Amino acid sequence: MAILVDPALGTITEPARPLAVARSVDVLVVGGGTAGCMAAVAAARAGAKVLLVERYGFLGGTATAAMVGVFCGVYTCGPDSTHQILVGGLPREVMSRLEAAKAGMKYRHRFQVDHEAFKLVLDQMLIEAGVEILFHTTVCEALVADGQIRGVVVEHKGGREAILAGRVVDASGDGDVAARAGAPFEMGDDDGRLQAPTMVFYMGQVDVPRAMAFPEKEIRKLLIAVKESGEFDFPRISGSFSPAPQPGKVHVNMSRVAGCDGVDPWSLTAGTLEGRRQVEGFARFLVKYIPGFETAIVDAIAPQLGVRETRRIMGEHVLTRQNVLGAEKSDAAICRSSWPIEDHAQGQETIRLHLPGDDFYHVPYGCLVPREIDGLLLAGRCVSATHDGQASVRVMGPGMAMGQAAGTAAVLSLSAGVMPRRLAVGDLQSRLVSDGALI
Repeated sequence: MAILVDPALGTITEPARPLAVARSVDVLVVGGGTAGCMAAVAAARAGAKVLLVERYGFLGGTATAAMVGVFCGVYTCGPDSTHQILVGGLPREVMSRLEAAKAGMKYRHRFQVDHEAFKLVLDQMLIEAGVEILFHTTVCEALVADGQIRGVVVEHKGGREAILAGRVVDASGDGDVAARAGAPFEMGDDDGRLQAPTMVFYMGQVDVPRAMAFPEKEIRKLLIAVKESGEFDFPRISGSFSPAPQPGKVHVNMSRVAGCDGVDPWSLTAGTLEGRRQVEGFARFLVKYIPGFETAIVDAIAPQLGVRETRRIMGEHVLTRQNVLGAEKSDAAICRSSWPIEDHAQGQETIRLHLPGDDFYHVPYGCLVPREIDGLLLAGRCVSATHDGQASVRVMGPGMAMGQAAGTAAVLSLSAGVMPRRLAVGDLQSRLVSDGALI
């Protein structure tokens, strides 16, 4: 349909047009990252007709598209912890499948993942569960009537069409559906500053044992020295690399793209270009100064930035700094986490505030239930939290567990004939525990 444009107006009005209803399903999951995949599998295994919509041509989200091939938050991780497992159910099943494929391994308090193999594992899990998948598609509008979400409008190469659903799970990372539906949200700290994204990359042809034996504190000293000398102008004087499941490869998380807004495409484009520029500098630094990297090459650069924070949808419960650092427990818990408040602030230092020992905090169900909009659930980094709370709960361990909880809650609320905010939390907890979740 042609749209007439009057340049003098500075805006255009898109004409009304009918949209075909492509699908009507029980549960629609928007976003095929780790949280969304767990939501879809949980709902499908519970007997629901499920459709998952994903903008890329593969699943995994930040773990694959941003190549953050590390599950953080699956183990306790304080400085004096013993790295106890914190997740069961679907997240643990994912880890087991990756281990069986020799594509995942525990490393200290994290679980390292081969991001390419992870795509295959997620394909298999969703197909086995009977989830219908629609790739190369984005949500452009939410369909809301009488305060309840009824579905979404999507756009792809074929045009626009509608998808109707009894329940919608927003696992988009950016809270796209919730924001378009009119749910309240916040962004950034008290001054509106967002956590900085990172452009992840992999180095190949590395002598991994020698590289991993080099002390992290010495890396930091070198980063400071080369910055002060003017040899490199790095925006960050910390960072890390860790062994990949494949021989001779390491996963590098060192760049920092300050001032990037992940829901502003102009800002995100500039940030992506800056991220790749930083990769070139950090790679040269590693080859020149770190033992084991002498003959290393850049093996892969992530297709997208690893965005840590955008919209935080406000829900029935808002996870706070005190909830996290106080290791607070909740009668309405749906999962647990002990990841520190890890704030990649705009300066050169990352703020890390750990929980003591092997302690953990609970994520209450209310963090998954947005205010004002019925029929909608949240999962992943867009859940209800303050800036500090989100700096802990955003990682993949609790993200996958929240996804399982959201998908399960979607089906249980449909079966009970109640909106998700009215669902008996005890019923949800019982179902999660019976499905292997750790609460």
